[in-house]
Amino acid sequence: MPKGTLFKGDKVTVKDNLTGVEVVRLSPNVGNTFHPYFTQPLISFDGRNVLVASDRTGSWQLYNMSVETGDMIQLTDEPDIRPGSSLLDPNTMRAFYWAGRKLKSVRLDTLEEDEYYAVPEGFHGSILSITSDGTALHFAYSEDMNLSTVTNKIYSGMYETFFRRPSSVVMQVNVADKSAKAIWGEREWISHVITSPVDNDIVCFCHEGPWHLVQRTWIVRASTCEVWPIVETKRYLERAGHEVFTRSGRICTQYGRRKSPAHDWECADLFINPDGTNMKIYEYKPGRKPMHVQVNSTESYGVADGAFIVGGPKDGNNYISLVKYENGLAKQKILCTHGTSWTAQHSHPHPIWFPDDSKVLFTSDREGHCNVYIATVDFDVFK
Repeated sequence: MPKGTLFKGDKVTVKDNLTGVEVVRLSPNVGNTFHPYFTQPLISFDGRNVLVASDRTGSWQLYNMSVETGDMIQLTDEPDIRPGSSLLDPNTMRAFYWAGRKLKSVRLDTLEEDEYYAVPEGFHGSILSITSDGTALHFAYSEDMNLSTVTNKIYSGMYETFFRRPSSVVMQVNVADKSAKAIWGEREWISHVITSPVDNDIVCFCHEGPWHLVQRTWIVRASTCEVWPIVETKRYLERAGHEVFTRSGRICTQYGRRKSPAHDWECADLFINPDGTNMKIYEYKPGRKPMHVQVNSTESYGVADGAFIVGGPKDGNNYISLVKYENGLAKQKILCTHGTSWTAQHSHPHPIWFPDDSKVLFTSDREGHCNVYIATVDFDVFK
């Protein structure tokens, strides 16, 4: 289908069987529809539009989805789009995305396209990030590798890629004049680049790989190329990952420690300023951590895919949890059921907050195909 095609919504609202929370399926159950990665902006400032990806036409394309109606307007019509890496700049309402090695954008209103940069041959670009004012994009590109251990199982090639240490570079692209600048690089597998929402010069990136084997989280100052580790961890005994910026510019990461490699992990969510100050740890005690956490505007609550509560359901992978940060503890309550299979990357729920903290967006394939859902947040579960 050409870009600009309108696909009518088919919103379905249900009450969650376990909690009674209202859950709305936004996307029609046709093909697979999901939202890109949870660390990047995807929702308009007013909460009325969401950037999603769908293969409903036979190939992955990007769509502007109306939260009110579920209607989807096709934004792209080209091959080799990497949908999970995309983002929405809510300042200009442009979607930025990779089409093969090309970094491009498309306006949500006029569908006008633009091209900014091309990754060198033999490399591939990572998830995109953008400054809060929309002036610069940040991302990493890494060396392509022919791996011997990859199967149809997700992350099957992680250890091999990690041990081979692909060459990687962190890039900054100016949106206005399209100039590109390398701000860091090394023979490490770099990914998950995110930009501070309060300081355009502060960029976080990670050394990808098994969390207990890497010093994962790093900061680079774009203007000077200064680099330093953040949330320093001891190999085998500590781990940190799934880092996100809070709206105040702090980093939240899922942290774990253990007495020896033979012991179980004690898990927490850790908050810290990019300069290493004002660290606060909230422990999941008793219980274990969920999979991916995103924090609300006041840093008092998180939302996560997974709810592992002592005395709660044993199938904790099936639920979205609301996490309350209080008195050094990360307290989990079940918000609703997501019920996804976890079989493919795009089936991961990866819940994200709406701008006003009133509801969350997540993905699930519980109806056979991946669809985008909205759950109303009930803070009263902690009363």
